[in-house]
Amino acid sequence: LVCNEEQVPAEPKDSSPDQEDETSLEAQRQSLRRDRTKQTNVTTLSKVSPNTCKFKTGFKCVTCGDAFKQKSQLNKHLRVHTGERRNSCKTCGRSFACNSDLLIHTRRHTGEKPYPCATCGKRFIDMSSLKTHMSVHTGEKPYSCKICGKHFRLGNLYKVHMRTHSGERPYHCKTCGKSFGHVSNFKRHTVIHTDKRPYPCSTCGSEFNCQSNHISHMKTHTDEKPHICATCGKSFSRGADLRRHTRTHTGEKPYSCAYCGKEFSYHSTLTNHVRVHTGEKPYKCIWCGKRFAINTTLKIHTRVHTGEKPYTCDLCGRNFAHNTGLRLHRRTHDDENPYKCDRCGKVMTNFKNYKFHMKSHTVAKTFKCDTCGKTFRESWDLNKHAVTHSAEKPFKCEVCGNGFNRRYNLDLHLRVHTGEKPYKCASCDKSFSSCVNMKKHARIHTGEKPYTCGDCGKEFADSSSYKIHLRVHTGEKPFKCTECKRKFATRTTLKRHTRTHTGEKPYKCNVCDKAFGHKTDLKGHLRIHTGETPYKCGTCGEQFSTWSKLNKHKSAHTSDAEGTTA
Repeated sequence: LVCNEEQVPAEPKDSSPDQEDETSLEAQRQSLRRDRTKQTNVTTLSKVSPNTCKFKTGFKCVTCGDAFKQKSQLNKHLRVHTGERRNSCKTCGRSFACNSDLLIHTRRHTGEKPYPCATCGKRFIDMSSLKTHMSVHTGEKPYSCKICGKHFRLGNLYKVHMRTHSGERPYHCKTCGKSFGHVSNFKRHTVIHTDKRPYPCSTCGSEFNCQSNHISHMKTHTDEKPHICATCGKSFSRGADLRRHTRTHTGEKPYSCAYCGKEFSYHSTLTNHVRVHTGEKPYKCIWCGKRFAINTTLKIHTRVHTGEKPYTCDLCGRNFAHNTGLRLHRRTHDDENPYKCDRCGKVMTNFKNYKFHMKSHTVAKTFKCDTCGKTFRESWDLNKHAVTHSAEKPFKCEVCGNGFNRRYNLDLHLRVHTGEKPYKCASCDKSFSSCVNMKKHARIHTGEKPYTCGDCGKEFADSSSYKIHLRVHTGEKPFKCTECKRKFATRTTLKRHTRTHTGEKPYKCNVCDKAFGHKTDLKGHLRIHTGETPYKCGTCGEQFSTWSKLNKHKSAHTSDAEGTTA
């Protein structure tokens, strides 16, 4: 394998422009000396690792593009990609690719800082940290980004910054496949897989896998916030937090998406946004397997399973799973709420929902379904409904053969076969196969009935029951039997009715094997075996196994009363 010769000089890690000529000459002298002694062809890859290319003025890593003057420097760098760490710290057990890195690391334990600043006296554990610090006094930032105009003190910082524009992430984790643009972030990440937390807090005992998190945490005990915003006076414990905060004043958005060009103030926001394009969802729920692009979204989602509601309204005591829900709820207590309907008093959380709700009072349902006759206020609502009648059901259940219009509905259906019920009620431990059913059930405990009928004032805990009830007033019966043309107010009633034509009896008694067309009939039948009589007569106290038997019994009291009166 031969690499094409490039006339690109190797960029040293920590050199300033006025040093480059001198270091370049020295590099060329060393290169000539090596060539004379080793008789190496500088334009080929003979005697060079397959991960490297040797150029006229240095060695280049083909993985990430970094260039080095000496092969030993490149070999040291290659361990970043291979993950090889030969040198271990005797104090905390942390491993390092190079002995020099270990030496610098041990100074963190000993407190040794042999490199003092000649200007202010501040001391540092290594020369590179001192060099970085010196530019604070000189103010020199010779490296300028041509895309966003940002300036940098060091060439390697400039190079890392350019990856925020290009989206390049040359450092890959072999364990989970996650990629990083900066070697320090990559190193910090790899510790997650080792379960090592070598930085303990002496105050509270908390342990951390990287020193920066440990230092930040220690400031929570001291309340030290030395970094103050010059615009608003807000103080921060870390300089990085202050820099991020200042962008709220300047409007600076240095991070640009390589896919769509959208700009962001924070690198973390860009990272989350890029997943919209890539479809990457690295965060998986251990309860239901659902995946998320953002870790905070996963944390909020897990509360659906755990029932945790850490946000409490100080006015009514109602609890919420996340802060957004509480913030929106608090508007319901505000008499001057801008999203309160002046006709029915219902309070909406935002203008979009308010606008949609107002149409229920002002806009007629002009969009009618040709199949079932159901009407809608919006064309998109009708289009969504029309899919329910579509013969096309591409998502098939491999167990029973049922077809579904949407993948989501198939996933929910599969839980019927698996028995999976990942959504648990925090009040009674009852479990449900879907989040919607769990939320409906939770209202049994809270007594909440947010849906009120405008005709009779009756309240309902869920929207489906409310919609079905409205048909009592409107007389609407949108579900039609294809056999006898009889119409029904609900799909469930139609389904039960069709069994009178098909003779289907899917509900079977596990005691005597008798089959029934309706689930309620099976429940009533089972009480013959159990002896349960839950329906009690308020007049004489006699109990019955079914509601119909109780009603029949009540009519006997009524006829007796009429006979006595006569």
